[in-house]
Amino acid sequence: MKTRFLILAFLSLGLFTACEVKDDSPNDTQQINEELLGIWYFDAMIVQDEEIPYDDHEECGKDYIEFNDDGTYQQVDIWGCEEDIDAEGTYTATENTISLTLTDSETVVLDIATLNADVLLIEGMEDFDEDGEDESVQQRFTRD
Repeated sequence: MKTRFLILAFLSLGLFTACEVKDDSPNDTQQINEELLGIWYFDAMIVQDEEIPYDDHEECGKDYIEFNDDGTYQQVDIWGCEEDIDAEGTYTATENTISLTLTDSETVVLDIATLNADVLLIEGMEDFDEDGEDESVQQRFTRD
């Protein structure tokens, strides 16, 4: 259940974002990729300005997503103090988006609301509460 929540929560944010490809200069992409590099821990979801803290970390480790300098990423779930790779593939980034290509070739585009040394915030609209109306949804990641 925990694994499904992580995958769905993270990847579903990209499902409501258009998959328009924009040709950015290599310098712009490189700069953003450098800001993304490393490990980002799941911190919270913010739905219609209501924060829902991520409380599924274990004492022995935190669930995270890691962006590598070779253009690959992996989403890792700590379960029973063991690392379990929930999703992996490649990524590219522009100033406003992160495009993830999963190993099954599905591409998900995530809008970046905030990206700095300590916080990665992605956002979009989604029917989070399944009431037939879209809500503003953000997912926040932090570094230790």
